[in-house]
Amino acid sequence: MSLRTNYTRSLQEKTERLKNGLAEISRDHLCSRIIPTHITKGFRSRAKFKVFGNPESFSIKGTDPIHGEVPYENALWMMPSWGRKLVIQIVKIIADRFSHFWVDGFEVQLAHGNRHAHVTLSVKRQDRKSYAELAEFMLDNVSSLEGVSIPSKKQDLGKSYLLHNIDKKNFYSQYTAFFQSNVCLTTRLVNEVKHKCQNLDFYRILDLYCGVGLFSLSIAENTTSVLGVDINKRAIDSARLNAKNLGFGQVSFLCSPVENFLQNASISPNDLVIIDPPRSGCPESLIHIISKHKLDFICSISCDLPSHIRDLKQWIGNGYDVQSIVALDMFPFTEFLETVAFLQRTSCQS
Repeated sequence: MSLRTNYTRSLQEKTERLKNGLAEISRDHLCSRIIPTHITKGFRSRAKFKVFGNPESFSIKGTDPIHGEVPYENALWMMPSWGRKLVIQIVKIIADRFSHFWVDGFEVQLAHGNRHAHVTLSVKRQDRKSYAELAEFMLDNVSSLEGVSIPSKKQDLGKSYLLHNIDKKNFYSQYTAFFQSNVCLTTRLVNEVKHKCQNLDFYRILDLYCGVGLFSLSIAENTTSVLGVDINKRAIDSARLNAKNLGFGQVSFLCSPVENFLQNASISPNDLVIIDPPRSGCPESLIHIISKHKLDFICSISCDLPSHIRDLKQWIGNGYDVQSIVALDMFPFTEFLETVAFLQRTSCQS
């Protein structure tokens, strides 16, 4: 069966699950089509590879969403062409130096809109030698490689931030911070959120689970007030750097659990809430706290359809109506589906 045929079938199955999920909240009329990924162009910006065996006899494997664990060459089709070449170069360098530098695996991260990459090497902690020589050789000989990290050695060589270009804006993300992995649809996702929010009359953007500030800083104008919250310190560091480089003055990003922040937060009904929680979704208590402030508009983003449907049921029960739904296949051939829901408080509707 061809890749296109497989993908057509996968999209059909996801579309059926989407319709069934939205039917649970009586909103199946709002979205009947999933925006697809251009799979033949390469869509993944991240890929992990494992090394098996020993320096005399080893193999390197990757993960294919259709066939599971496969020889690494068979997993490269998901990446853009320049990313494939980079992985092949990294594999050759590792293979040529296995007798001295044993690596258990590595992760490649590619930038969006720029040919910049970062590699994280997995090395046994008990291996006492420094791997800086290997990392420096990679940086010197792989042109698009910007940084190499070896967490078990607490070594970061080169740059620890990737520079992404999304809708003509530059965003930095530290290599341990979350950034969207679909190079085909991330700009489309940002523009869908931007389209829904940019014409609203709001006092401030409250960006919960903000990551590197991708959504709020894409929507905001230079005079817009933004408050972002995330528990990941590296993501917050990245968001602060992005706000500075983009020239925003009325922006603050806080490192805190979102639930803790909301306990004592000063929130206005005129704040626009953008919420993009982990795959498990929003705690019911968090939805209840936000609802008590009677905010007019909420943009809810999720990469897991069942948890999003559960959350939307809770939002509806707390006085909100789902005005629109957009679905994007950010994770082809997997069970996960990115959905963006725009909600409005029922008493605000005309």
